[in-house]
Amino acid sequence: MAWRIGVDIGGTFADFTALDTDTGDLRTLKVLTTPNAPGDDVAEGLRRLTAEGLVPAAVERFVHGTTVGVNTIIQRRGAPLALFTTQGFTDMLELARLRMPDTYSLFCERPEPLVPREHVFGIAERMDAEGNTVLAPERDSVAAAVSAAQAAGARGIVVSFLHAWRNDAHERAVVAMINEIAPDLFTFHGAEVWPAIREYERTTTAVLNAYVHPRIDAYLERVENQLRAAAIAAPLLLTTSAGGTMTAQRGRRDCVGMLLSGTASGVVGAGVVAKAAGVGAVLTLDVGGTSADVALLIDGRPAFGTGHNIGDFPLSIPSVAVVSSGQGGGSIARIDAQGVLQVGPESAGSTPGPACFGRGGERCTVTDAALLCGILGQGELGFGAIAPDKSLSEKAIAPIAAALKTDAAGAAEGVLQVAISGMLVEIDKLLARAGMHASELTLMPFGGAGPMLGALLAETAGIRRVLVPPVPGTLCALGALAADLRRDTMRTVLMPLEPAFWPTIQSGLAELAAEAGAALAEMGGAGEAETTLAADLRYRGQSFELTVPAGDSIAALAENFHAAHEEAFGHSEPGAPVEVVSLRAVARRAAPPLPFLSNPGGEHEETPEKLVPLTMGGATRQAGLYRRAALNPGGRFTGPAIVTQSDCTVLVPPGWSAETDALGNLVMENV
Repeated sequence: MAWRIGVDIGGTFADFTALDTDTGDLRTLKVLTTPNAPGDDVAEGLRRLTAEGLVPAAVERFVHGTTVGVNTIIQRRGAPLALFTTQGFTDMLELARLRMPDTYSLFCERPEPLVPREHVFGIAERMDAEGNTVLAPERDSVAAAVSAAQAAGARGIVVSFLHAWRNDAHERAVVAMINEIAPDLFTFHGAEVWPAIREYERTTTAVLNAYVHPRIDAYLERVENQLRAAAIAAPLLLTTSAGGTMTAQRGRRDCVGMLLSGTASGVVGAGVVAKAAGVGAVLTLDVGGTSADVALLIDGRPAFGTGHNIGDFPLSIPSVAVVSSGQGGGSIARIDAQGVLQVGPESAGSTPGPACFGRGGERCTVTDAALLCGILGQGELGFGAIAPDKSLSEKAIAPIAAALKTDAAGAAEGVLQVAISGMLVEIDKLLARAGMHASELTLMPFGGAGPMLGALLAETAGIRRVLVPPVPGTLCALGALAADLRRDTMRTVLMPLEPAFWPTIQSGLAELAAEAGAALAEMGGAGEAETTLAADLRYRGQSFELTVPAGDSIAALAENFHAAHEEAFGHSEPGAPVEVVSLRAVARRAAPPLPFLSNPGGEHEETPEKLVPLTMGGATRQAGLYRRAALNPGGRFTGPAIVTQSDCTVLVPPGWSAETDALGNLVMENV
């Protein structure tokens, strides 16, 4: 007997998926997160799984995703840092890109940097644009800066110098000096974290990495101790922003690599389900306690990109392409100064949580609104972890209802509609960039709150088909199990795409592939690995580049770029000069496959357990209540209906039909 465990820590719940590899049995579980004692939720989940039959000594794979890093940034609870830059460039973080977060707001302000200006110190050094030393750093200059950083209370130092993407010798030399002068300070340098062109983005990524390092390091040590205490010998693997996994040892230094781990895991899990179901184009909708995250899947594969924001700051590493809006199950509803109903981005999280949780929350959230509409409250919430109290939701929504001059049910419907509208804004942007129409897509909602809002969002967006996985509330944990062991490497080269440079491009790609392969072997030992090569290209004079497959010749690489430019922007210039900005390599080792048992069943009509009141469209009507565990493949029914299960609640609105397919997915269509 062998077990594999996937864990995903969200804003409100910690999700667990345990697979018995002998029987193919999947067990799922949710426990409330413990933000004041990170890691205790993992211990509680393991204790409950063990009580239900898990054999800790038989666990062969343990994969974990967490929001500790991203929450640290959003809440600004990271380590106090100092930044060493090239002398004369100490205003780099203050200047940023001179872009305002909201171009059209008269009251918009740029966020404060994670490293205050008074904690940024210039070092007398200079490397030219070709990577040649103009002025080497001296120990006295570094020692003075270290002394000033210590006096300012810094626990760590980030070193990021001009043109270090071309040659990081000065960065490495200064880090070595710091380690000798003040070994109690931890250090990172920009080219170590991500050796890409553009000083601000490289520096910010390194700062983010250092800012969360102490909390992630302590958290991982705590989780590893808990695994040992639970007699689990499997090494701790972490899900990454790129949809793969890495070891905890590497995660202690590559902290930015796991900032979007939970979000990426959900998309990976959705891709596994979509591929098994034979669905080509999917829009995923992951609604947790804090946000709604959407992504596009084509044939089960997500898109990747760089430049995603973590809180207020850009992250330059590759990650699964996901867009987020601040409307989750715990997002708080309010009336703004203009008397307009708003939902999010502030969230009640798990502490105190929505008002109906009875844990001290007093403000109305999306979860409270769903309870007042009758969507929730018909079955378990979070595997029985919560028994929602409707009277607390009524009390919380009363001020909003009074301001809107309506009753509690009307205000609750308004909260859900505003939340869905906020999600729709980001979906419209995503589809416009992808050149796709909503009618081409199947929506796959998951997360604790996704299935209760999925069909309503689909109806508003013009999507006519919704597929709800068997265990949508814990799909991110399932995705962690399905994630490959993966290592990304890159190097900025900045050269013309000309035949004379092809040998240099080839050797650079070969070196990156070897580096990625060696890192993979270090993390997972010897074994089969797949390596993918790519390059970032742009037309000369452009500010940004496109990532395309490397191909096996310079002509193939150029053709790949022109085709990608045509697809992305509707035009290309095959005769124009092209620049190679960066080279990339990805090494991956596939995770063990997950079992999907198919049971075709026979067509039949499902009978509701009973009828329950549901408020929609300004009227209260009777909806059929179904238990997900009692639905059989081939079973059909029509809305309005509510389907309850341990990890979530599914809403089938009026005018929609639903059928359970052979894999246990609930497929809804707008008839």
